[in-house]
This record gives sequence, C-alpha cells and structure tokens, in this order.
Amino acid sequence: MKLRRAHRPRTRSAVSFCRLAARFAAALTLASAPSAEAACGAPSGAARIADVDERLDIALADGRVVRLAGLDLPTPSRGAPATAEAARRFLGERLIGREAEIDLLSPGTDRWGRVLADLALPARPPGTGQSVATALIAAGYARVKPEFETRACAPERLSTEEGARRAGAGLWRDPAYAVVQASDSAPLQARAGQFIVIEGRVRSVGFTRSRLYLNLGSRDGPSIVVARKLAPSLARAGRSVEDMTGALVRARGALDDRPRPTIEVSEPAMIEVVRP
Repeated sequence: MKLRRAHRPRTRSAVSFCRLAARFAAALTLASAPSAEAACGAPSGAARIADVDERLDIALADGRVVRLAGLDLPTPSRGAPATAEAARRFLGERLIGREAEIDLLSPGTDRWGRVLADLALPARPPGTGQSVATALIAAGYARVKPEFETRACAPERLSTEEGARRAGAGLWRDPAYAVVQASDSAPLQARAGQFIVIEGRVRSVGFTRSRLYLNLGSRDGPSIVVARKLAPSLARAGRSVEDMTGALVRARGALDDRPRPTIEVSEPAMIEVVRP
C-alpha cells in the first residue's frame, strides 16, 4: 500500500455545524453525567496482598500475580525514577498485608502467567469498595490504556484521568508522561515504540478499504490509524471519523515511527474529541 495515496482525503460533502454540535453535546452529556463507578470485572472472592513489585504487579499470598489491566503504569526505566517509586509506595501502603476483593477481567492469564483483574478494598456495604485502578488514576499514578477487557469501565476511567491531568497530579508532572502535541516532532522521535498520549488538530481524513487515517500534520506528520470495523462504534459515541476534519483530538497507544509517526486505534476509548 502506498501511504501517500492512502492518506489523501477523499472528496465528500460538508457536514453541517448543527450536526457536529449535536453529536459533541451528546458526548459531553454522557461524559459529565453523575454515575456510580463503572463496573469492571467479575467478582471472584478476596485474597491477601503480599507485595507490589517495581512494575506495579501485585503478588497475592496464594501465589497468584495480578496485573491491573487497562493501565499504563510508570516504571523506573521511563522518566524520573521517583515517579515510579511514588506509584509503588502509593499501592504498597494501601494494599500490602490487607485483604482485597478481586474482580477478574479475563478467565485466563497473560503470557507471563499474570491474572488480569482489578482490586477493591472491602467496604461497607459489601461491593462498594473503590477500584484500586481508579484510585491510581485519580492520584495521577496511571494513565488509561484501553484494552478489550476493560472496555466497560473506560469512559469512567478517562473522566477520572482528565481530573488528575488538569491538577498536574503524580506522573502528569513528569515530562516523560505528558501529552505530546502533534506539532512537536522532538518528543515524537524520542518516544518511538512507547505508549503515548498525543493531541492535535485533524488536517485531513484519508480512506482505504480497511482503514481510516486522521492526519494531524503535513505529509510526514503524525497520523492516527483507525480500523474501519471500529468506525460504527465511534460514530455511536458521537465520534464519527469521517466528520473529524478540523477537530482537536486526543489519541493514545503505542507510537510507530515507520515511515511516519502513527498510532493504531484498536479500541474506541483510544481516541477522544477534545473540541470539534
């Protein structure tokens, strides 16, 4: 496939401002509506927490290891080591030696044998304990990393993350985790292969048979690649890819810099419309 041809926007009729405004207003209403914390996972009993390692994996006393799915967590090898240490201390002080309720997000384990789950410290009435993943995000010690297993709780998590980012909490003070502007080429070059959050205005929309391209800059600038099969779910959420020309968007995912900086969107929550 020739990328130059694939990224060329196809001619189409203009979409009315009223239509865009209505979609955006609906998205804002859903995002701001008060609700209980989104359910995420299937309750599967409780276990005692034995340890939290430097990757923020959580060791249970029964020998299992839990990965908090759907999160991008700080590590000592990225950014300031103090950021990762603060996140580990935050988890350790709240969990080690205590019983926690386990909410499974997948019936199996990942390739390293870790259980994909969320945890909650018991509360009264039962079942009302705060999600440990949500607590990490609220404190600024995790970014939302959408996965299929956490699709149900992604909107709630993104809303929580927005508050932490605006407050400059935790890792949001560390330049290694800051939102990268699409026009800033230096950070993009430095973060190839890393999970990033990027923000920019859509200059054009390109089409191929299986993909849609949101081009955030010139021919060599960054691009967000969306699988066509994902387009209907984005449209239902008020984020129609075909209507995004001119919109300010925020996307997250692993950055591929060959032949130009791109992020592949595989989950609806990986792309947000900041301003139409």
